[in-house]
Amino acid sequence: MPPRLAWEDIQRAISAIDVTTPVGVRDRALLLLLATTGIRNKEIRTLKLQDIHWRAGEVFVRRTKGKRDRVAPLLEEAGAALADYVLQARPKIDNPHVFLSFAPPPRPFSCPGFLSKIVRRRLEHGGVVLTGPAGAHLLRHSLATQVVAQRRPINEVADLLGHRSINTTAIYVKVALPQLVDVALPFP
Repeated sequence: MPPRLAWEDIQRAISAIDVTTPVGVRDRALLLLLATTGIRNKEIRTLKLQDIHWRAGEVFVRRTKGKRDRVAPLLEEAGAALADYVLQARPKIDNPHVFLSFAPPPRPFSCPGFLSKIVRRRLEHGGVVLTGPAGAHLLRHSLATQVVAQRRPINEVADLLGHRSINTTAIYVKVALPQLVDVALPFP
């Protein structure tokens, strides 16, 4: 079974972020985007301002793990948090990357570990008990299992995650075992 968190735990952690500081505004936008799009660590670190299609409500993800582009939905709450960050809290420097560190000099995150530390720290601060690794991929697994639990078609989950093969996405079907009872044919 893939490691995952309950959606309520993720929401509680996001709600616990203090948005009175620029770092808090950034981290809230970051976690909401990770939790609602399934974007990978590297994909969010390389995300550029031009990749946010505000009116269409989409995030254009370039050169994914599978070496192809994809589009992820930008939900209203994540879009509002992202707009707050970009307009109010993001360092005012000439850099196309969306998410920047606040440590001088402000720059894009180059190390995947830094993003993982942000996610882990925010989850722990929100009262989430973590037993294993916690980073962007944990939020990605959590989103996938939540979408499967909502009885969405597996090909829709594959598209959301950017998987080329349904077989890659099939690991998330394991979390839907109670739903399999509903579709099982009665045994005479």
